[in-house]
Amino acid sequence: ESVVLLINNTSIKEKRFKHFSSFVNNNRLNKYTIMMTDDQELLKKLIDDDEIEDVELQKGGYPAVVRGRPIKTRSSKKKTKSRKGCPCWCKCIGFTMLTFGFFLVLAMAYGYKMLTEVVEEFTIETDTPRKFPVVKMSEEALEEVAIRVEDFFENIVDGKAGIDNLVLRQDEINGFIGHSDYLRGNVMYTIHKDQIVEEFSLPMDVLGFNGRYFAGSEYVALGTTESDGQDGYDKKNIVEMKVTTEAKHEDWFEGPLMFMQLQYLITKNKEDEGQKVFELFLEKGYFFGSWVQPMEERHNIMEDIYDSLDDEDMREVVKKVANGIKRVSIEEGKIVIEARDPSSN
Repeated sequence: ESVVLLINNTSIKEKRFKHFSSFVNNNRLNKYTIMMTDDQELLKKLIDDDEIEDVELQKGGYPAVVRGRPIKTRSSKKKTKSRKGCPCWCKCIGFTMLTFGFFLVLAMAYGYKMLTEVVEEFTIETDTPRKFPVVKMSEEALEEVAIRVEDFFENIVDGKAGIDNLVLRQDEINGFIGHSDYLRGNVMYTIHKDQIVEEFSLPMDVLGFNGRYFAGSEYVALGTTESDGQDGYDKKNIVEMKVTTEAKHEDWFEGPLMFMQLQYLITKNKEDEGQKVFELFLEKGYFFGSWVQPMEERHNIMEDIYDSLDDEDMREVVKKVANGIKRVSIEEGKIVIEARDPSSN
């Protein structure tokens, strides 16, 4: 192969070049000469360098300064082309990210579909949702209630004697609800003899479902039932809870969302007979269309509550509070909680 050079030195001898001739620029004869060469070293430098600038040839004692641009041969074209492609690892990462994004969008679409079905089954659509009276209380009044509740339970944990009964009134509970932007006018508690009733009509616009409401009621009731005598008592003390909705949700199941009967006992501590413990047992339960059968061997639910607390200190606090309450009575318009005297058996 040969190459065309512009040599800025007309004194170079002819033996290293095949041809030479003068170069005319702007109708004037300049000191440039067009020459051909077979010098392989010169060819290599011209082909490999991206931009030729002042390549000095010292071979054979004939210095020359070469100025020009590289000649594109087949090899140089291949080299340039190989630099522009995306590496294999880049393609793998791109494909992985594309696949992950596809499945993420698919999972989100499926989750939104399931959420839509749940909301449509368990909520109602209405332009006139039910609204409840709002009980207005000052921040100072609510602060007094919170301090009263906190002091009562702290005294139980500290094992103090002569603790005054804690009384929570219906208006005080609804007063806290009135300070919530979301619950205000959408939830109301009513307290009757041995029964606490909660009514709710919660807007679902927080989930993007305008015009739909999770509406219904729930209650907690205290009562007694006949006992079979196996536990040594003629009657059982029962706590009953039930949650119903205005939505029928017949495509999923019929009946309430939840119904549960629990038996509670105040018994002597097996480890310390001078102490009383609070125990809770499942009598029967119904959750989202399925009945829950109680275990053949009676199981204290309070033990599960204690075990669910990872913090050992918090576990001891909850035990002291549960075992330090002597009686809870639900009266008309109020709840009265009586503390146990630690010095009494």
